[in-house]
Amino acid sequence: MNITATLPQGASDRFRSQGPQPVGGPRVLILSAKFGGGHKTAAEAILHWWQQNVDAGEIRVLDYFEEFVSPVTTRAASIGYTQSVRLLPAAYRLFYEATAGLKPDSAAQQWLNSLGREEFYEYLTRHPQDLIVAVHPTPAGALSELRRTGRLHCPTATVVTDFVVHSQWIHPGTDLYLVGSECVEQGLIDRGVPREKIRVTGIPIRVNKALLDQREVLREKWALRPDLPTVLVMTGAQGMMRRPQKLFHTVASRPVQGFFICGKDRALYTRLRLWADRYPNFRIMPFVRVIPELMCVSDVLVTKAGGLTTSEALAMELPLIIFHPIPGQEYANRDYLLRSGAALVADNVRDLGGVLDEVCRHPSRLAEMRQAIQHIRRPDAAADAGREMLRLLGEEPS
Repeated sequence: MNITATLPQGASDRFRSQGPQPVGGPRVLILSAKFGGGHKTAAEAILHWWQQNVDAGEIRVLDYFEEFVSPVTTRAASIGYTQSVRLLPAAYRLFYEATAGLKPDSAAQQWLNSLGREEFYEYLTRHPQDLIVAVHPTPAGALSELRRTGRLHCPTATVVTDFVVHSQWIHPGTDLYLVGSECVEQGLIDRGVPREKIRVTGIPIRVNKALLDQREVLREKWALRPDLPTVLVMTGAQGMMRRPQKLFHTVASRPVQGFFICGKDRALYTRLRLWADRYPNFRIMPFVRVIPELMCVSDVLVTKAGGLTTSEALAMELPLIIFHPIPGQEYANRDYLLRSGAALVADNVRDLGGVLDEVCRHPSRLAEMRQAIQHIRRPDAAADAGREMLRLLGEEPS
């Protein structure tokens, strides 16, 4: 890989100040976080593409909170996020909306930017990098602050993992924003980010598009009946969907077949297994790694509105029914998908039953949604993000 090519305007001086490239190629670091699961998934999707397509240099993914933020703070933040979403969603929504207008120089934003910053800087003194990519807003803020104080000189990029703009993602030291849609691009521009700093790549996901050509074979593999609609229900990796047992009975009691994914909520999986004999057409499953296959063989997905899950569904041309999204970013994701025609919305289990009955009685509605999905799906998002990272390094990808 030619790493001496001319860099993009605005990144050249900072990059050259790092000195000559190592013989082995550029050093790239992706900073992730496990909150919600989506940030880690996006980071791993980029990592996988890079390892398969770039034959020089070094790329690593680090969990920013686990590596650089104190365990007490990390644990408190994780518990606070999970419990507020599960037990006090209205309070979480108020917090999300209250922080949506934080200024970069506000005391609250400066405190957030300080989390793990000095520990991370110490890491950089021992492990210098040529490009750093943040897929979570906290490390993005830390990078920006290090840039402002003159202690960081390499280019930085931020991957926004939702279909919505929030102030937490916006930092003046960011060289490039990789975003999921034109809607996010316009939101950044409206908040003062120059258009030339934004690329619409889609939210990075790891997806096997070849599965779409094997749909009928996969339906046979999973022994699905051709006379019943197939419904996939996903409660989230951490099982954070509200009222999951009522949700299960509402879906499984209808003339449908499908899969109910409990994620890592072992207690929910154990409880629902007690009903397995009553609903033989519905398979109750824990956390599994065959979600792309299940998406491929399903007719509709019932889920929250996480950016990564919905992006994976769109890549597999799967219509969505959004149920009980997390207040805040997932409300905005829901609205985007609804406006795009890719999703329907059910606010409670009664509404969900009605929506399911409607789409099952009128398959043409699902066909219309699949057609709408063609306009917004971005199955190559990880590759597009990787290519933009190469350009930021000064290398024109092949």
